[in-house]
Amino acid sequence: MTGEEKDKFYSNREIYEMLMGEKDERLRLTQELSLTRESIKKYNGLLEKIVNHEERLRTLEDKDTEKEGKSKLWDGIKNYSVWIIGLITFGYWLSQFF
Repeated sequence: MTGEEKDKFYSNREIYEMLMGEKDERLRLTQELSLTRESIKKYNGLLEKIVNHEERLRTLEDKDTEKEGKSKLWDGIKNYSVWIIGLITFGYWLSQFF
């Protein structure tokens, strides 16, 4: 091998030192990955709780809407029954005079 070809290749010691230098970086990345996995698990748990709460809230809103609808119906019956009774009375009163 010529001197130029030797410069292209690394010695065993240089390769070993490069691997040892990257060992700490790989360890750090593995720890970060572990933390990321834990964070994702927590996020998924929170997301599930939010979905459950939204379903419960929707159920409660539906019940409130149903109660509100019944209340409006009853108010409508009370309001219009007065008019209907008044018209019937007025019609009866007119029939008495004619």
